[in-house]
Amino acid sequence: MISEQQEKLLKRVEELFLRYGIKSLTMDDVARELGISKKTLYQFVDNKDDLVLKVMERHIQEDCAQADALRAESKDALDEILKVIHYNAVDLGRMKSNIVFEMQRYHPAAWEKMEQFTWEFMYRIVLDNLEWGIRDGLYRADFDADIMARMHIATMLQLFDERIFPKPPYSLEKLFKEYMEHYLYGIISEKGSQILKAKLS
Repeated sequence: MISEQQEKLLKRVEELFLRYGIKSLTMDDVARELGISKKTLYQFVDNKDDLVLKVMERHIQEDCAQADALRAESKDALDEILKVIHYNAVDLGRMKSNIVFEMQRYHPAAWEKMEQFTWEFMYRIVLDNLEWGIRDGLYRADFDADIMARMHIATMLQLFDERIFPKPPYSLEKLFKEYMEHYLYGIISEKGSQILKAKLS
C-alpha cells in the first residue's frame, strides 16, 4: 500500500510521461520536476523501470475506480458507453503518441501489466455493458456478446500500433472516436438508435 505522498508523486510522474513521453525523461529530470532529490526518489523506486511499473499500477487502480463510478452513475448501457467514450477521449487527447510504443519496447513489465488489466478487468466491463444493453433491448440480440467483447478489446489495442496507424497523421483521440462510433452503431438496436439520437441531440 503506497502512502498519500507517494500517490501524489506517481500522479505527477504520470503527467510528465503523458506530456514528454517516457524515454526522453531521465531520473534526474523526474526528480527535478518533482522538486525532490534523486536520492529521495530512489528511496521509493529501484530504477526507472520500477518507476514506470509503479506509475502503471497506480493508473490501473484509478481506471478501475473510474469504471466502477461510471457504471454506478449510468442510467443504462448506452449512457455508460457514452460516458466511457468521453472519459477515454479526454485521456487519449493528453497522451504523447509514442508513449505506448516506448512502454512496449523499453518497459515490458509495465506493458504486460496493462495488457493483463485490459484482458481481465476491461474485458469484463465491456461484456457486462453488452449484456446490460441486450437485456434492456438497447443493443441487438443477434450477436455473441463474448466474441464481440473480445473483438472490441483486440481492436482497441490495435489503435496503439503505429505500424497500422502511424502518428502523424493519426491521433489516438481521433482514432478512438472514429472506432467507438463504428462499434456503437454496429451493436445498437432500433430502440437504442432512437435513444442515442435523443441523447446526442
